Amino acid sequence: MKTYQKTAAILCSLSLSLPILAGDHSSNTETDLWDASYPDSHAPIGVMGDHTHGAGEYMLSYRFMTMAMKGHRQGTQSLSAEDVFGLGYDIAALDMTMDMHMIGMMHAPTDKLTLMAMVNFVEKEMHMTRKPAHGMAHMGGHGGMMMGGMAGGHGGHGGHGGSFSHASSGLGDITVGGLYKILDANRQRIHLNLGIGLPTAGVEEKEHGMLLPYGMQLGSGTWDLKPGITWLAQCDDFSLGAQAMGTVRLENENDAGYALGDKLDVTAWAARKLNESISASLRISYTNADSIDGHFSSHHSHSSPNFIQGNYGGEFLEGGIGLNFQIKQGTLKGHRLAIEGIFPIHQDLNGVGMERDYSLVAGWQFAF
Repeated sequence: MKTYQKTAAILCSLSLSLPILAGDHSSNTETDLWDASYPDSHAPIGVMGDHTHGAGEYMLSYRFMTMAMKGHRQGTQSLSAEDVFGLGYDIAALDMTMDMHMIGMMHAPTDKLTLMAMVNFVEKEMHMTRKPAHGMAHMGGHGGMMMGGMAGGHGGHGGHGGSFSHASSGLGDITVGGLYKILDANRQRIHLNLGIGLPTAGVEEKEHGMLLPYGMQLGSGTWDLKPGITWLAQCDDFSLGAQAMGTVRLENENDAGYALGDKLDVTAWAARKLNESISASLRISYTNADSIDGHFSSHHSHSSPNFIQGNYGGEFLEGGIGLNFQIKQGTLKGHRLAIEGIFPIHQDLNGVGMERDYSLVAGWQFAF
């Protein structure tokens, strides 16, 4: 089943359950309403679009995320560089890092509707190694272009064998959208998420005149629809939350000739107040991503798994642990600081993909 079909099925089932969750709220009092002053009233910082605001409120935010990947994996099996060479490739990735700076703004024109926008700046770096014998002639590339052919790329050593690296950086895809609150009672909230991804990222990034792999490009480069639903529940000392979000590519290809696969993200978390200012959280998340459709329309290499469309996507189960800190006094009253570490539990990749190692998200939020 395509990921967008899974997304639709999950969102529909959650929507059908809303009357059961809502129940009869005719006797609600002020003590039954959600309290946004708690440190755990926001989700772990790695969750986007988790909360709405009251009419007239604004919020500014900044998040920094770093993701590390190490080596390759085929399905559920980790691979060494030698294993990758044995599959017929001449280049294997040693590791890759992605750093993302995300600046967000939210504004609620009404109690039910919160508008949002997010701009991000992306930096990526990949270290790779060559097969030590017989060069790279048999994999080649379209039009005779081969990865590393220009003296090994950035930091390369030339010749047979040896390691080299590639880097890319720039503006990512901008997201705009809104959150629509459909339940706020019995210390529960439910809102619908709807975002549109704008194709502002570079998808034909090159180094030494050669296209970088799909995973080194800066975004999707397509118009993307991002529907979802979020549920929150609050008690005196702890809170719960869950969210399902889909990403559906609205175009068959971007300016470079391909489209990233559709994606489904489902996550749930529990947070507990440690005191009036600090809360700790545990989170579990599941991602299902389709492989890339289409193909680079200009010259590129096939000598590395990172240039093969079927080697992207898969299923990922991850766990997260985080802290939220809300400043209660002084000139910084109302500011929030948060951090979350995310670690893989299970990975089942499509083809020969890169293995996730860890992610770290840190952020600041301020509502006024």
